[in-house]
Amino acid sequence: MSGRITSGLKHPRTFPRWSSRTANASEPSESRPGEDSGQRFQRSRHEASGLGSTSGGQDRTQATMTSPQEKQPNIENSNDDRQGGWMSADVLSGLELPLCLQLPALTKAWERVLRKDAQDGDLSVGVERFAEDAETHLAALVVELSDGSYQPRTLTRVAIPKKGGQRFLDIPPVRDRIVERAILEHLTPRVDPLFGSTAYGYRPGLGVADAVAEVVRFREEGCTHVLRTDVHNCFPSLPVPLIKRQLDGLIDDPLIHQLVMLLLDRRTRDQKGRTMPFPGLPQGAALSPMLANLTLTPLDEALLDAGFPVVRYADDLVVGLDSPDDGPEALRVATAALKGIGMELGAEKTGITSFDEGFAFLGEEFGPRYPPATGEGRIQEPDKKVLYVARQGSRIQVSKGRLEVVHGDKELLSAPVSDIARIVCFGAVGISAWARSWALRNNIDILLASRRGSYMGAIVNDSWPARRSRLLAQLLIDGTEREMEIAREIVAAKLRHQVTLLRRFSKRAEAEHTAEVTHHIQALGRMIPDATNRDELMGLEGAAARVYWPRFGALLPEELRFEERSRQPPRDVMNAALSFLYTLLLGEAVTAIRATGLDPDIGVLHADHDTRPSLALDLMEEFRPLVVDHVVMSAARRGTLTAAHGRDIDGRGGIHLTAAGREAMIAAFEQRMLTHVAGALEDVRATRRHHLYRQAQRLRAAIMDPTQKWTGLAWR
Repeated sequence: MSGRITSGLKHPRTFPRWSSRTANASEPSESRPGEDSGQRFQRSRHEASGLGSTSGGQDRTQATMTSPQEKQPNIENSNDDRQGGWMSADVLSGLELPLCLQLPALTKAWERVLRKDAQDGDLSVGVERFAEDAETHLAALVVELSDGSYQPRTLTRVAIPKKGGQRFLDIPPVRDRIVERAILEHLTPRVDPLFGSTAYGYRPGLGVADAVAEVVRFREEGCTHVLRTDVHNCFPSLPVPLIKRQLDGLIDDPLIHQLVMLLLDRRTRDQKGRTMPFPGLPQGAALSPMLANLTLTPLDEALLDAGFPVVRYADDLVVGLDSPDDGPEALRVATAALKGIGMELGAEKTGITSFDEGFAFLGEEFGPRYPPATGEGRIQEPDKKVLYVARQGSRIQVSKGRLEVVHGDKELLSAPVSDIARIVCFGAVGISAWARSWALRNNIDILLASRRGSYMGAIVNDSWPARRSRLLAQLLIDGTEREMEIAREIVAAKLRHQVTLLRRFSKRAEAEHTAEVTHHIQALGRMIPDATNRDELMGLEGAAARVYWPRFGALLPEELRFEERSRQPPRDVMNAALSFLYTLLLGEAVTAIRATGLDPDIGVLHADHDTRPSLALDLMEEFRPLVVDHVVMSAARRGTLTAAHGRDIDGRGGIHLTAAGREAMIAAFEQRMLTHVAGALEDVRATRRHHLYRQAQRLRAAIMDPTQKWTGLAWR
């Protein structure tokens, strides 16, 4: 821990000063009989923290509970629980309190705790008492965190009735729930992307419906049987020492790290008032579900590496099987993976069954046809659409409030100008002077690409907002450690998505080779924090690409397989499709970057170059596997992209997409970009296209503000 704190002292700052009203808010208005000023101050701080009375008395009320979200009794503990503080004042004097522990973040966390507790319209006793003077209690909590006197309190064990018996929740007091919630909000963008596409429980934007849809996908793609199982006694058996080691590499801030370590070491008080060490993680604490997902990720990965598709919702699993003969191997893999982290499967729920026989999972009954397949996700039709024009010799013009595409005397398209979001032109497509003027006046970007699909440039309105200050920020960040932090995360996000995609499309027969590649890419990813410059990062990205593309090609239908990425020109229809869609994605990235006021030519990861939009290339990196590679792989495996969609049109050996091939790829690309997803970014429920623009805004924030961190998307 000393090494972590030393690193934090490189940038000593002071804590924010609180107003006199805040500083004095925790003091009581009058003394109690026999109480001196020191006792009065300690009592006031104790009460302001929402900790209950100092007498350590019994709960005022009891509440019947049937789920973690329902009411709990008053579990605010006595002052006897606090022994010292969470950090020495000497250490704190040189460190700034992290943003997630300052008043605005704690206020937001308190509002979430309050909202969750009030879902049934009835507040629990502890929350009700805290709400009576939340402003004062929150200010006092900030003071404790700032001066090092904060100490997590003892948990309270609550028995919850369930079928055949009861289960136990160990609940923190309200003030600790607020601190945990604030830390959870801070850690989620960093930790959640590590979980890949198999974990569905307790993740932003994901839920039971998503897990059910994924199990249906198993059935639709040929799985006839499943292994149903769960993790025995999951939360109490989670290995805390392992969790601490995992968090060592994930939490950069020494103060947050120290606070989380304390939260992991709490004791619990049973219904007879006895305190005892808590084994594992308390199921009633805000951080526990995320940490459980982190701990169980090796289980998911072991099954994926063995070629088994898996859906895990907290401790409940469904593993897809091509036949019942695969069941024992899947069971062996899962058992070994859990044994490696000191856990085990639950014997009672473990069994192999088929879709024909039917089985239950997350309250849904699965059969040979039910639930029905619902597709990839909800497609959100936009108010405005992208216009793609590839007919050679055609012309774009504007007349009487309508945008028209004509070829000779033939009208190919006529649409209201209010329906157009942007225009993409391939090859010899003309644009009238009036159409150019209309586009520039209305901030409608026109992307220009070659007939092959290579990016050539764009016609854009150059009146960017706050251009000078943002351009200066881009120039000042060049060569700094902050630039490297962003660049490292860009590469890390791309590599994570490459691993997820390969595992998602790999079958049992290909599992061994796919596992070799994904492990290699993950090993390269672990080297990213040690990269000190752009060249080293680009070297790691290139090394990953050299193993990624041969494996990607091997997962395709036999007639479409390729061994290496070819670009200028593409040597096969798959490479032609990839290059074509990368051009579309790059154009979108240029537009997104320009919308933020940044210069798309000044890169963070990609070196500046006069002929390429380097920052737009940075932005699109994580979207390459997430969008384009996924679209091309899916189209090839579904048969919507075939070898017949490519042809050599210039005699140089390069393959171009046919008109039908371009149309199929544009349709699939638009569907992927317009699919509505949630949880890839915190509090963002929108299309993937919107996520691209949101990531551009977050990139701007990270460049302009040293306190802002850019993180990649979680796979959704």
